[in-house]
Amino acid sequence: MLRALRFLCTSAVLFSSLGAIGAAQTFALKNGIASAGLGPRGLTSVTDVASGTRIEIAADEWSITIGERTLRSEDGTPAVRRTGDNEVVYDYDLSPYRIQAVYNINPGWTFVSKQLRVVSAPDNSLSVNAVVPWILKLSTPVQSDFVPSVYVPQFGATLEQSRKSLPGKDYGDFLRFGDGKGAFLAVQNPFLDVHRDGEAITISYKPEMEWQPSWSAFASDIACIGAYPLTGIRNAREMVKEWHLAPPATASDGMDKAEVEAFTACVRAFLIHPAPDPISVLVGWTLNDYQIDVGTTAGKEEYERIIDTAAQLGIETLLYAPGNSQTAVRTESADTWGWEYVLWLGMGQRIRKNKWNPEKDPIPDSVSEMLDHAKQKHIGLLAYVYPSIPYEKDPSWIVQGGPGEHGESLTDPQVKYATLASRSLQDYLIENLIAFKRRTGIAGYSFDYGFLNVPGSSSYAQWYGLRRVMETLRKEFPSIVIDGRQTYQVYGPWIWLAGSYPHPTGTDEQPESFKPFPDLHFDRVSADRVRFVNYWYRNYQFAPEEVIPGYATHQTERSRNLPAVNGKRPEPEMMYSRYKPRDWDYLGYRFSFLSSIATGGWNNVVDMIPARDPEEWRHFPDADKAWIRDWLKWTIQNKEYLRHTRTILEQPALGHVDGTSAIVGDHGFLFLFNPNYKQFPADVVLDESIGLTSGEHYLLKELYPFAGRVLGRAQTGTWSRGDGVHLVLDGTSATVFEIFPASESEHPIVFNATADSTDTVPSAALRGTALSLAHVAGEPGTTQTIGVLLPGDARVSTVTVNGSPQRFTQNGRYLEAQVRFDGDRFGQAEEVSVTRGAEGELEGGFSIPQRILDQLAARKAAWPIPWTEEDCESTWLAPERLLLFLQAADAKDTAAVTATLDDKPLEFRAAYSAGRVEPATFVGFYADLSRMSAGARHTIKVHISGLDLAQVQGIFFDNVEPQLTESIRP
Repeated sequence: MLRALRFLCTSAVLFSSLGAIGAAQTFALKNGIASAGLGPRGLTSVTDVASGTRIEIAADEWSITIGERTLRSEDGTPAVRRTGDNEVVYDYDLSPYRIQAVYNINPGWTFVSKQLRVVSAPDNSLSVNAVVPWILKLSTPVQSDFVPSVYVPQFGATLEQSRKSLPGKDYGDFLRFGDGKGAFLAVQNPFLDVHRDGEAITISYKPEMEWQPSWSAFASDIACIGAYPLTGIRNAREMVKEWHLAPPATASDGMDKAEVEAFTACVRAFLIHPAPDPISVLVGWTLNDYQIDVGTTAGKEEYERIIDTAAQLGIETLLYAPGNSQTAVRTESADTWGWEYVLWLGMGQRIRKNKWNPEKDPIPDSVSEMLDHAKQKHIGLLAYVYPSIPYEKDPSWIVQGGPGEHGESLTDPQVKYATLASRSLQDYLIENLIAFKRRTGIAGYSFDYGFLNVPGSSSYAQWYGLRRVMETLRKEFPSIVIDGRQTYQVYGPWIWLAGSYPHPTGTDEQPESFKPFPDLHFDRVSADRVRFVNYWYRNYQFAPEEVIPGYATHQTERSRNLPAVNGKRPEPEMMYSRYKPRDWDYLGYRFSFLSSIATGGWNNVVDMIPARDPEEWRHFPDADKAWIRDWLKWTIQNKEYLRHTRTILEQPALGHVDGTSAIVGDHGFLFLFNPNYKQFPADVVLDESIGLTSGEHYLLKELYPFAGRVLGRAQTGTWSRGDGVHLVLDGTSATVFEIFPASESEHPIVFNATADSTDTVPSAALRGTALSLAHVAGEPGTTQTIGVLLPGDARVSTVTVNGSPQRFTQNGRYLEAQVRFDGDRFGQAEEVSVTRGAEGELEGGFSIPQRILDQLAARKAAWPIPWTEEDCESTWLAPERLLLFLQAADAKDTAAVTATLDDKPLEFRAAYSAGRVEPATFVGFYADLSRMSAGARHTIKVHISGLDLAQVQGIFFDNVEPQLTESIRP
């Protein structure tokens, strides 16, 4: 009895000294941004300080099921103590268990966190079967809610299909109240089950995993709650498939912008050692580097070209996956894909067989030599690793049978996998990954084949295992690069906390792996894909900019068609020998790089580069290398702007223009894209919708394609807050603007004028009342409103542009002149004007200026690659060809196109992003008009069967770049 009294007295003193809360007391956690009221049993309110948005909570409980017993908070009375300025702990004695509920508001957080911890248990091993972190009863009435959940539109799946087919379920709940108030509830895993009944909300998940107290106290995934004012602007509940024609009006039935921002801010707060600067990674397998044998002299030299070219482009890391006949044999690969021979820098088979210890066994010369060459070129290598390969050290890790690539179905039950639910496998991977990095000095890893739905354990347990491996690795090496691949991208943001980024393009990059946007250039197809997927990552998966993956250029096809036998084409042949080393998209790469930087500029993942093929490598222009190198430097110089990247306009899709902004205060950048071949308008408002939070007057300077051109507002030149900027974007074009505060200038500012070369820039000189403009360029056949903002009050009597007198108007200090540039209009993605004939065919006409043929001839001289017939099956190669493209939405190669040109048959061929006959990669029909003469008027008739004309977007020329002239038409 005396011992018991002494214990009670000691406990009372302890709780008193730590700030115990009595039954009638209330308490607050706050950080200046968010605050939380707490009572005897948990949260009583959550408040967003800036807006005053406050959510009242009537009850806050929890439960956890261990074995057959469910422990409930309502079954105990907690002892409550403050453990610091940011934390309050509720202790529950639920004998023989002791559970803590821990609440935090850390500096900078816009939310409150809650975590359950099993700090005392009677057994050496626990079976944690269910956790319910949120059992809430709100006092503030709930009008509606939205439950975000697993969703993979990149696979063509709806929300319902995604939730049904994938292991993951819900991510949390967005609650909507009266007076424009909102709050989010989340728990940091993708396996949630959300249930709301009026103001009662329950969020639970089922770990169904073993836990040993000797490892540490079991801790639930962190739960979060935050309040905010709603914007009233909502995304569509589901994305339009990028290859479908977008509907006239975008649905507004999904998540509010504020909901997405609040959840994303929560994810950002838990990122583990995010990179301090944007990174760059060249993905070797997109060049089919597995075909290269670095165990031979020729293979070594070829791979050194890849490393050297990467260094010239300013790329810092390289995902290294060549074959190496001195260390591994392809036919002995134990994975279902047959790629094990390229893993762990070629040492994967030996590691899997437990025949090479990364910590102490000698590194083969064929491996160390490549490491040394990369180090000399300041390139860090990434090793390719499969966590689920059947490592042989411990049979207890191995299970038979596993999921399909996306976790949706079982494959061959005889196939063996290592299950990441195994704690000992996790420890083995951690030990070897750390030892291998220290031994080789590599920059990081790429994790693929990380299946989290193999038999024998819950998907949650496997998900937790992979997350533990990556988080341990990140904490050991804070600057490590971790490239995420299958199936990492479909498990939501909480598994990305330690990785550099999830899977670029949201799925495998092979042409056959996704439905292509209808475009003849595979770099643009891939660019449209990355903008679509990054829109999904940002607006549906709550990924902060720091983890969104870029993706520039494309993955080269690795299979070839075999000749038909008895009229039937056999399955394509996977090429393990040298195949398609020549694949640089000379005209598409800039659009692709800008798409990557605009949407994923913190992680610059680069794919096919001209390095394997000696001809491409030899003729790769220095100017193109410099362009890539300068834009990669740009991401580092402007990293804080990129951190604030947001999507503007519409989601990327056929029939839309799309874009991003990256603005801090009154300065930043706009990226605009028209993936269509048809010209489309883009309207941008200069206000908070694009991130402009300060300033009143701005200048818009073009960075691409016409660097240095200053875009002027009619009658004033400079732009004001709230102005709408109306642009017409050429087909297949990317446009980049810098926006910054307007300031007084001592010299005239010329607007809407383009420089014909980097040696000359548009200029204006005022002599008395005569204003002369020089080196003003524009596209032939176009009319441009050239403006001049004078440095002071002056009346102008005459204006000349490039020596040609022009009529003008003057409004105060601003003058405008309509200037017509000489020549016939024929621009990028020039459209053939057609009408529908009586029989449903399309009829039209066109003429080709000589300058277009001259442009193609100059390109052939600048890029003199000896193209083969097989090369020309890839429509992005041989860019000296003048191609005519029939673009259609969601078309199939079973359609047929017959045509005449000047009443003679014109052949339209099917085009594929695979560069070979593969129906899944069909992009449309094209004709080669390279032999056409200039100047003459030509007539064309096209008849289409098997395709609704409503799907047809038009007929367009391809491989034409914008041209400029300083010649003015009188």
